Amino acid sequence: MKRILLLIFTISLISCEHDDFTPLPGKGGKASMTILPQHHTKSNLLDSMVVYVKYGATDIPTDGIYDDSAVCNVVDSTPYATFNNLQNGQYYFYSKGYDHYVLQRVKGGTGFRIKEQIADTITLAVTEGDH
Repeated sequence: MKRILLLIFTISLISCEHDDFTPLPGKGGKASMTILPQHHTKSNLLDSMVVYVKYGATDIPTDGIYDDSAVCNVVDSTPYATFNNLQNGQYYFYSKGYDHYVLQRVKGGTGFRIKEQIADTITLAVTEGDH
């Protein structure tokens, strides 16, 4: 009797289908995203830009809470922020700062899906608006 129960148990373990592990968006991967804020296709007059990221989102969070943020570095008059060690999945990037050409605050966001564990870059359009 014990052998029959052991055989049934072993067969049930072998025949079970298991879903592949799918990591959740967020830290823990090897992907990196560089975000380049631009206003009217230009970035050289943007100042004090900060980029925020919400993991697993396609739009701006209704509660205004983001999972991470980075102050933009400026190289050759181009502000950029980089987020490292990201998993595959959906992300929402949002940036805000100041445009010295129009003398106004600017902001904007976009959703992006990381599909591969590589370094990637996206341009993030910002526009004038209330903050």
